Amino acid sequence: MASIKQQPNGKWRYRVRYKENGKFREVSKSGFRTKRDAQSAANEIESKISDGLSICDSNMLLRDYLEIWLELKKKQVKKSTLLKINRSFRLYVLPRFGLTKIVNIKRLDCVQWINKMCESLNVDSVKSYAAPFSNALEDAVNEYKIINANPMKNIKYPRSKKRQKVIKFFELDELKRLLEVSENLKENYHHSNYQYFVLTTLLSRTGLRLGEALALNWDDIDKNNLSVTKTLYRENGQDFITSPKTESSYRVIALDHKTSDLLKSLKIKKMKVSLSNENYKFNKELIFSDYTGSPLKQSSYRTYFYKICKLANVPILSPHALRHSHAVHLLESGANIKYVSERLGHATINMTANVYLHISKKIERDAITMYEKYF
Repeated sequence: MASIKQQPNGKWRYRVRYKENGKFREVSKSGFRTKRDAQSAANEIESKISDGLSICDSNMLLRDYLEIWLELKKKQVKKSTLLKINRSFRLYVLPRFGLTKIVNIKRLDCVQWINKMCESLNVDSVKSYAAPFSNALEDAVNEYKIINANPMKNIKYPRSKKRQKVIKFFELDELKRLLEVSENLKENYHHSNYQYFVLTTLLSRTGLRLGEALALNWDDIDKNNLSVTKTLYRENGQDFITSPKTESSYRVIALDHKTSDLLKSLKIKKMKVSLSNENYKFNKELIFSDYTGSPLKQSSYRTYFYKICKLANVPILSPHALRHSHAVHLLESGANIKYVSERLGHATINMTANVYLHISKKIERDAITMYEKYF
């Protein structure tokens, strides 16, 4: 029988006691947001135990343990996060350790695995793939008492060569040509190119991430202010609208009049199309949607974006370059770096300064020049 208790931090914990081979064992898990979630997870554990699957079997293969661990994790993390974890297990963990008994996974095996991945992958990427694996093993130690120690705990990663990331953006004249081409195509293919034109303008004049723009609702616009509270995430062919990248990504940004007017015109155009075409479904909530009313696919927009880059005879960059371009042009025009940082949703001003290092140095040189003229 499971016992469910609330902890001092407000989260809920379950504890399941059962008998195995004449001995009483216990499984517990904490961190659930609600009592209902904790009870549901406990029920799943009890169901597996009644089916003859021992949660605390040290002879369990890692693949079987991770399957159970992921099932329990459903109650604690967002679906998009769960998909990322599942992907890291499928691509990197299971090919190496899937058929290994969890008790037989040694520290040396983990170190060799990490080093091997670092030969072909960025160290930060390897850390992101290894972290869920380490978390699962930590639970095997503390929550399920399957193993005595986590072989991944505090593991050391090879030193990565610090390389200055080159930020790709459009020069002001290139961006103008790009937007001009987009505007010239806006009346082609019914409303779709008009929607792409509005989206391109929005990205270039706000610095939004593409996923943030595609998750926007009409209710997110209040006069000339835009609230960023979610993002569109795609995994395994499915679209998910979830919380933003970081806490600092929650923000309210000002819209210029041109962008605000374009968004209003898009809504009117979509309503007109829906009235004249019974096959077109107008999504009353999402700003950017396809003819079925589903969220506009990032891949569809990327295809369009590469096309207009070619037509405008500008570098063929990803749509994310519009975000960089907005930041660079703001800084070059004399905008305060704190304002730019907040507008982009960066965690710190230092992050903005580091990303746009060449612009930061230019601002510093210009400031010194102005000071010399003054004094």
